[in-house]
Parts: sequence; structure tokens; C-alpha cells
Amino acid sequence: MHFSSFEDAALWMDSFIPPSSSAPGLLRSARLERMRKLLRFLGSPEESFKAVHVAGSKGKGSTARFISAAMTAAGLKTGLYLSPHLVDYRERFTLDGAFFPDSLLIRTADELASRLEHFTFSGEVYDRPSTFELYTAYAYLLFRNAGCTHAVIETGLGGRLDATNTIESMCEVITPIELEHTAVLGDTIEKIAVEKSKIIKKNSLCFTSVLYPQAMQVMQEEADRMSAQLIRLDRELVRLETETRAEGEVCTISFRDGYEARLCLKMRGEVQALNAALALLCTRRMGLYRERLSERAVENAVLPGRFELTSWHGIPVVLDVCHTPVSTAHTAASFASLYPDRNRTCIFAAIEGKDIEHMLRKILPCFSTLIVSRPSSAKKSNSDAVYRLALELNDKGCRIVHIPDSRKALEEAERTGGPVLIAGSFYLTSLFKELIDAELK
Repeated sequence: MHFSSFEDAALWMDSFIPPSSSAPGLLRSARLERMRKLLRFLGSPEESFKAVHVAGSKGKGSTARFISAAMTAAGLKTGLYLSPHLVDYRERFTLDGAFFPDSLLIRTADELASRLEHFTFSGEVYDRPSTFELYTAYAYLLFRNAGCTHAVIETGLGGRLDATNTIESMCEVITPIELEHTAVLGDTIEKIAVEKSKIIKKNSLCFTSVLYPQAMQVMQEEADRMSAQLIRLDRELVRLETETRAEGEVCTISFRDGYEARLCLKMRGEVQALNAALALLCTRRMGLYRERLSERAVENAVLPGRFELTSWHGIPVVLDVCHTPVSTAHTAASFASLYPDRNRTCIFAAIEGKDIEHMLRKILPCFSTLIVSRPSSAKKSNSDAVYRLALELNDKGCRIVHIPDSRKALEEAERTGGPVLIAGSFYLTSLFKELIDAELK
């Protein structure tokens, strides 16, 4: 098989989504065994580079990007694997914030398709690789073909049974843990933390962000079990001050060993200062830090949809993929800091399974208008139920309207005349970013 474009290759990999008739959890429970078999068949491409493995509920993509930028600044050819993408599939596989050449993307996809032409998981209910298994294997082949010496790998879902948990990482990084994907990962912080903690490898270094006490206890217990060293950001950090400004996230990060960084991050939002601190802690302790170069790389690192500032017909618009209550609170606070005038509008949507009630409780006090919209059809969402819930929770005089259509929602936001935050579902942010980018062209 030969692809004429990477878009064709992505469509081919997307065609491997297991049928909805598959027994729930069956594929997930066998994922590591399946993934190891697939990688062995492909010649174990994951062994061609040293990896940093990142898991968590929020901030893992941004933290992974900060780490990869700092590692590149240290002179290491570092690939970055993220999921999902916001607009372009190539966002999943990058080298120092840039896409790989199309020729390499297509050649690697040709190689993967050709080698898998007669491959099956014999005896299993679903005997083909899943889409996420293919994307992960493709990333590893791509990094090997590009000559990457290092890679930063973000987990897709959880950690314990995630397809990425087949790598032998040089260190692990755990970002903040919240209640998310509870139907799959568990309905308590402790259960979810257990799933994330299983990426910790034997005798490794594991860096943790600021975690709930019950999550930190799980991490410590797993580190002890694996004879790994747990390095906690909350014990290393002595000062963290940050302010969201038009020019970026201006922050001061000080560690107990005397190191201090004064940064202006292109990725805005108060939570990004914490992610940057975790990335600097990791790269410094791993011996991958280069004075001034590391800070500059972290400052310049960006990802689509992370408090991304754009505009719609001259009105400021911020796109942010906050989809947990804590991240929503951080985003709302950063937006209010950037735009202190109370005439602020939020376009919000969330997919089913999220803690929508507590997300709305963080949003409603900060905005004069809330527009409840709908994410893309890729995920289940009940915008009618979200609208009714917002009306029940509203006690601050916020004007609430229900406009499922994205363009009409933007047009209504434009009529308010104030800055607009588009927040909630990853799929909502993706939908609106495509709409706004098309308008700007």
C-alpha cells in the first residue's frame, strides 16, 4: 500500500476503530499484550530512543511539550507524541514543535501498512490493531526513521493499560490528577491515581506535580514497590508567582536549591506556570538542562488550544481545552485577569462523562454571558441537559443562552462586544478553532 498524502494515511489508521459491538473493556484489558506483540512484529522501534513517559488528568500535553522543548535545547533530537490532535493529525507527532516532513510521514505510513498487510492478532475477538495502537506504533517508527535519540510520550488514557505503557522510560512524569473517565479509570482519586501510577518503572526517577494527598500516597507506594525515586514538585518549589498578560504568562519559579527562573511563557494561563516548573524540575534533575537555553525553549513552546489567543471579527477570543473543574477554575481566573472588565462571554460545551456541574460552577460567576453550545459529533454530548443545568446553577445574574450551532454561537458572542472564552471539551475547541482559522485565511 502506498499513500499519496498523510491525510490518506490518517484515514487508513482511523478505519481500524473496533466495532461498537465489541465487548466493553475486552480490547483494553488485553492492550499491553497486544501492543507488545505488534511492536515485536515491527522490530521493536520503541527501543531505538530513550523516552520520558507522561501521565495525568490535566496538563500532560503542555508539560510534555515543555519537556521536549527543553530536551531539544540541550542538543537532543527529541520526538513528541501527543493525543488527541486539535485540528491537524500531524500535531500528534512533532519534532521541536514542528511537523515532520510530509515525505517522511508518508514513507513511514507506507512502511507500517506494508508490514501489517498480513498481520493479525490470531484468536482474538478483534484481530486487527486498534486505531490508537496503530498511531502509537506509527509514532515509534517515525521517531526511529527520523533518527530521534529521545522522545517524550504522552499516555492516551490512564496509564496501566495504555498502549504507550510498553516503553522502558528513562523517567516518568505525573501531572495533576482529577476525576475523569470514571467509567474506565475508577470513581475516586485513589483509583485513578493507581491507573496513572503504573507507568512508574523499576529503579527509575518519577517526577510528580502538585497532587491531592490521596493521589500522592498512591504514587509513593508504587514508587516504593518499584524501587523508584519519587521527586515531588511540591517539596522542591519554594515560590511560584504568575500573572496572565497580553504578552504571555509572566511567572517566577524558585526551587529550594536556589535556582530561579523568570519566564514569559507563550502558553498563557496560570496553570502553565506549574507545568513549566515541573518540566524544568525534570530536565534539571535528569541532567538535560542548559542555562538560558532551557528557559528560552520553555518560554517559546506552544500547543494549539492551550489558552490560545485569537480573534473573531476584531473581538479577542481565547481557546482553551479545560475539561475538569480545577482546570476550568484556572482558565476562568486567567481569563478574568487578562480581561478585567465584567463584560465577558464564555462559549461552553462538554462531552458526556465529565463533571459538568462543577465546571459550570467555576464558569458562571466569572461571565456576564454563557452560551451553551455543542462539541463536534465525534463524542456524545447533551447540550440541552447542560443548558438546563446551567439555568439551575445560575445565581449571579449571568445571561444564559443555548445555541448548538458553532457559527451562530460565535455570532451571538460577537454581539456582546466583549472578549470571548471558548472552553470545555477538546472537541468543542477543535470545532471552533477550525471555524475561526478558516475565517482568518
